[in-house]
Amino acid sequence: MSFADGDEARECRLPMTTFGLGRGKVFPAKRASSLLNPLRRLIQSPTRTVERMALAPTDTVLEIGCGPGYFSRAIAGAVPGGSLVLLDLQPEMLEIARQRLSGIVNIRFTQGDACSLPFADASFNAVLLVLVLGEVPNQDRCIAEVARVLVHGGSVTFAESRRDSDFIPFGKLQTRTEKHGLQLAERRGAAWEYTARFRRS
Repeated sequence: MSFADGDEARECRLPMTTFGLGRGKVFPAKRASSLLNPLRRLIQSPTRTVERMALAPTDTVLEIGCGPGYFSRAIAGAVPGGSLVLLDLQPEMLEIARQRLSGIVNIRFTQGDACSLPFADASFNAVLLVLVLGEVPNQDRCIAEVARVLVHGGSVTFAESRRDSDFIPFGKLQTRTEKHGLQLAERRGAAWEYTARFRRS
């Protein structure tokens, strides 16, 4: 796996980024504690979400928009012989995740932009985005970047919920992903709360 800057923080030049709770805004780090509410497991279980990723124990995984690392411990545990890279736009989110996940040896942290991933082509077996794509200004560019960093046969899992202001209906998501050579492998859940895994051919 090749990293442009390893674990070093990258300077993000995104003058149009708006932080907040409304549609199209990036969820702010100062509200990170709300993402760790134990009741969230009733709707978005980390264990169930990671099971739907269909990971192999030696996979190299990228979690885009990891936030405070709500799903990260479960992912790292599913790839004991592999590795997990957490990527977030906000260094404050990464610092919270770093503190929460201290001691887990197969996790690395990288600050970066989902529309310009700081990794070489075919670096990952799997990618996860949970309630992230709707916050990205250029969703097509983000999906193209995900496809680029996936190995052939690798997969990306999206988790979406209508409880989120940036909810993306499945049909719209599928149309976008197929434009970039990603084919549906499995969809689970309801229309208003689903995970969808797409494979790179």
